[in-house]
Amino acid sequence: MFEVRKYPFERDEDPARHMVDLLSRQAEKDGVPLTDAEKEILLAAHSKGRPIPEDLRTRFLQLIERQLRQEREDGTHADPRSFDGSLEWAGDWGYPNIVQLADEVMCEFPPDLALPLTGWKLFKDRLQLVGCGCAVVLCMFLIGAIMSVWFAGK
Repeated sequence: MFEVRKYPFERDEDPARHMVDLLSRQAEKDGVPLTDAEKEILLAAHSKGRPIPEDLRTRFLQLIERQLRQEREDGTHADPRSFDGSLEWAGDWGYPNIVQLADEVMCEFPPDLALPLTGWKLFKDRLQLVGCGCAVVLCMFLIGAIMSVWFAGK
């Protein structure tokens, strides 16, 4: 079901810049902080004409994966101002490189980091599965009934 979420940032605050700040803190923890030029590359609009150098791209992808892994382990991924939560809002006003890279990491996210369904979401998922199974059986029954009526008349 569609869920309306409140915008978690101030009016003049950029979610993409917030993501870069979180990534910068992660890089500082690793001992190799991001330079201002690297931050600008992350904030620049994604363009196929100006690709990110491969060594930086690899570094950024590893940083993003570590940041997401850290949030999943800490349980802070549900916070709307987390890196994962900010991703939802960061692509609204363009497509900066950080959003493109984060999308790429999320698409290739290791299965051990996938969040298991719990509570109401798990119940709804199972209920939909049972409902779809029943719908398939009813459709098969309906098709069989139509075919038997069709061929019984001839």
